[in-house]
Amino acid sequence: MKRLKCLLVVCTLILSAALYGCGDNENSTDQTTSPQPTDTTVKTTGEKIHINDSTLGEIWITELEGVRVNELDNSGFTADENLKYYSENGRPASTEGIDISEYSGDIDWKKVKESGIDFAMIRVGGRGYGEEGNIYADSRAIEYINGAKAEGIKVGAYFFSQAITTEEAIEEAEFVKSVLGDTKLDYPVAYDWEIIKDDDARTDSVSASQTTECARAFCDKIKEYGYTPIIYSPSRELYFKYDLSRLADIDIWYCEYADVPTFYYEFSMWQYTKSGSIDGIEGDVDLNICFTNVADYD
Repeated sequence: MKRLKCLLVVCTLILSAALYGCGDNENSTDQTTSPQPTDTTVKTTGEKIHINDSTLGEIWITELEGVRVNELDNSGFTADENLKYYSENGRPASTEGIDISEYSGDIDWKKVKESGIDFAMIRVGGRGYGEEGNIYADSRAIEYINGAKAEGIKVGAYFFSQAITTEEAIEEAEFVKSVLGDTKLDYPVAYDWEIIKDDDARTDSVSASQTTECARAFCDKIKEYGYTPIIYSPSRELYFKYDLSRLADIDIWYCEYADVPTFYYEFSMWQYTKSGSIDGIEGDVDLNICFTNVADYD
């Protein structure tokens, strides 16, 4: 029995030393690998919130500290056969818009304006899938911007990101500026980073911490160029891939295909369908509603 006790003591000491060594980063001799970002810096109020999300179903989240919550009154939404509208105290409190890319083809902007469209978010480019992740321009971006402006439609822009490092995110913002040049926008420049379920997608394994830092880097650079940044995203990424407490000063362009939005936090724009119909554009078009004058630079 005495021999067994001694053996247990020795085993305990060996195990303790091993565990201590796993957590002792200061004395590690491996200096070749830089520390990876973690998700432990997220600041929360500690309050648990139950949400019935139209995409994710019923979920629980821990409320983030310093992030404004959604105060829209869902009874204020109305719709006609084409568009949604929002009112507060009986007064209009929204503008109506579309987002498009070169796939929209030839556009009759006069008819688009007459259909009740106030603004257009226009893709200026994106980053491709695969290891290379080459950046490309939207071939009709400037044409669309000029065409919309000529008919009195206000314009913003977006970039489809596949950034996996902050350096790539900054490169994307620089590319946006190179395309826009001195073009003035009325609405924000959106960072559109999404999880893509595709074998060649680059973003699926990026940590939440790195995803947040990429968005922060892109938006900060866009702000340097004099534009207002905004983050485009559905609820999955907003809840689980972004630390919104690190991005609380940046507006959200929220994507949810539903009758009314269910996102817990505040957002300035809402993309509510990808199958809208607008005179002047052939085929389906994404429809949006904007709740603030977030884009007023004048």
